[in-house]
Amino acid sequence: MLRKNQTWLYLFLFVALLLTACTPETAGTTPSNPPPTPQQAGSSEAPSAPPKQDLVIGFEADAATMLANTDVNYVTDIQIRNIYDPLIDRDKDGALIPVLATEWKNIDPLTWEFKLREGVKFTNGEPFNAEAVKFNIDYILDEKNNSFYRSRWKDIKEVKVIDDHTVQIITVQPFPTLLLRIADDLLIMAPKHTQEVGLEKAATDPVGTGAYKFEKWTRDESLQLVANEEYWQGAPSIKKLTFKIIPEFSARLSAFLSGEIHLFKNVPVDSVDRVKNSENGKIEMVGSSRINYVALNTFYDGPLKDQRVRQAINYAIDVDELLKSVLNGYGTKMTGPLSKVNADYTETKDYGYDPDKAIALLKEANIDPKTLKLQLDTPNGRYPMDTHVAQAIASQLQKIGITVNVQVNEWGNHLAKIRQHEMKDMFILGWGPAFDAQGTIENLFTEKAPYSGFYEKEVEGMIQKALPVFDPVERKKGFDELQHKLVEEAAWVPLWQQGDLYAVDKNLQFTPRADEKFAVFEMKWAK
Repeated sequence: MLRKNQTWLYLFLFVALLLTACTPETAGTTPSNPPPTPQQAGSSEAPSAPPKQDLVIGFEADAATMLANTDVNYVTDIQIRNIYDPLIDRDKDGALIPVLATEWKNIDPLTWEFKLREGVKFTNGEPFNAEAVKFNIDYILDEKNNSFYRSRWKDIKEVKVIDDHTVQIITVQPFPTLLLRIADDLLIMAPKHTQEVGLEKAATDPVGTGAYKFEKWTRDESLQLVANEEYWQGAPSIKKLTFKIIPEFSARLSAFLSGEIHLFKNVPVDSVDRVKNSENGKIEMVGSSRINYVALNTFYDGPLKDQRVRQAINYAIDVDELLKSVLNGYGTKMTGPLSKVNADYTETKDYGYDPDKAIALLKEANIDPKTLKLQLDTPNGRYPMDTHVAQAIASQLQKIGITVNVQVNEWGNHLAKIRQHEMKDMFILGWGPAFDAQGTIENLFTEKAPYSGFYEKEVEGMIQKALPVFDPVERKKGFDELQHKLVEEAAWVPLWQQGDLYAVDKNLQFTPRADEKFAVFEMKWAK
C-alpha cells in the first residue's frame, strides 16, 4: 500500500559499499538538502575564516541554472537540492524514503498514486500541493522548456490532480522504475512564482520548500543561501551556506588549508596526507556510486565507429596500472557499464591489458597504429586526477603507436560538447548516482539521451524492450544481456567505481554519501 519495498535491493547495495571501502559517500534519512557552487580562490592574502555558524563549501564548477528539473548535471543538482525538496529521496544506504510525498502505491501497471505532505509552504508563502507536483512534471515533459530530463520521463502520459494532497501519474507503458526517476530527478519549484516571473528570471531567483533560501548568485564565483527558519522539518543548524567555485584541485586545497572553505570533495590522492596532517582538517572516504569511463564516440564520424578499433582501445589501456599509479588505489576497477554497487550488476568479460591483441585488431581493421591519431577530451578538476588520467591513457596508447591529443575543457563546456555531439573520438566522463541498470544504460547508450556517446540500433532495441518489463527476474535477465552486449561492442573503456575523498573541517559533523549529495540540513558544527 505504501512505498515499494526494495529493502533486499538496498541491503545488497549497503554490503557492496562496505566491501569497496576506499571510495566515498552516503545520504540522510530526512529530505536531503545538498549544496555546492563556489568561487575562484585567487587572492595572495589568506582571507579571514568565516564564522562557525556559517559553512563554506569549495566546489569544482558552477551550476548551469537555478531552475529545477532542467539540467542533468551533478554540479547543478547538488547545489539546488538545498533550495528545493524532492517528493522522494534516498537515505544514506540508498533506500527510498518519503519527503514531500508521504506514501505511494501502484494502482495498476499504468497508474501510480501519491499522497502528499500537508502544511508545507514554499519560501514565498505559496502552498505546496498536488498542482505543484503536476506543474513540475509537466515542465519536464514540455518540449519548449528544453529539459535534459525529458528523455528519462518520456513514458509519462498524464499527471492528474485528485485533490490538494493526492496526485496520480499515468504512464503510456509500464514504468517499473518510476519511483527511482522521481527520487533521482524530480525537485519541486514554486509554480506561481515561476509562472509570474518567467523562466529566465526564475533561473536566477529560485523558490522552493527546502531548508535554505536563495540569497545571491554570482556566476562562476559563489552561491549564497540562508537558512529557512520556517522549514517544515525545523530550522537548520547552519545559518548561512556559501558555495565557492574553485575549479582547480590545488586552489581548493589551499583554500581549505587556509580556513577559507570548510569542506570539499575529490581531494587529490597525492594530497591526502597534507589534509590529515593539517591543523584543521580530516579526510572522510566513502565508496561512491559514481562510475568513471572513457566514452568511445560513435556519434563522431571517425575510426571508433569500427567495433574492432573500439576493442583495440580497450586492450591497449591498462586500467589496473592507472588505478595504481595515478589514483593510488582510490577506486574499484570496473569491467562493464555497471559497478558492483549497482543492484543490477552482472559479471562481464574483462578485456585486460593486451597490447599485441590491440595491434592485431587494428591491422584487421586495415589501420596501421602508427598512422592513427585520436583526440581525448577531459575536464579539469571535475573527477579525481582527471587530467592526469587522460595523460596516462595517452601515454599507454602511444606505446602501441597511437598518437593521442589530450584536449582539456572547462566543465560546462565539456558537457555542452557532449550534449551537442561536438566531441571527437573519445572523452572522459563520470555518471552517478548509479544504483540501477536503467539509470545508466538508458541514459548513456541511446540515440536521444543527452550524454550518450554510443549508439547502435540493435542495442537500442534491446534497451527499449527491457524498459517496460515489471517482472524482476525477466527485467534482470534483459539488463544482464545488455551488459554483455555493451562489453562485446566495446561501447566504453570502463574505468572504475569512483573513490570519493573529502577534506573536512575537524569541527564539522559531516558524513559523506554514496550518492554524492551534501545534506547540509543534517550537518552541524561541534559545540
